Amino acid sequence: MIGYLAGTLTTLAFAPQLLKALKTKSTKDISLLMLLCSTTGMTLWLYHGLLIKDMALVLANSVSVALASALLVYKLKRDHSELNRDTSSTNDGTIEYE
Repeated sequence: MIGYLAGTLTTLAFAPQLLKALKTKSTKDISLLMLLCSTTGMTLWLYHGLLIKDMALVLANSVSVALASALLVYKLKRDHSELNRDTSSTNDGTIEYE
């Protein structure tokens, strides 16, 4: 029972961040390294749960990996589009001085 409760809480932790990113269309305040580490760690926990046939680990980490992966993909797309927008706005032949 404790495993299911812990899994539910850690799974739900990513939902508000994903919803906020989708609502605001901004991921600039989300650490890419944190997302990569979290998603990788959850994927490894999922694999471990499958190996030991622990349904609490499998269920919680399946949902967690899906949410974290969605946020990771969204962040990579947003960062890439922002980088392209910033690059195209400065590649007009003008020189910027700060």
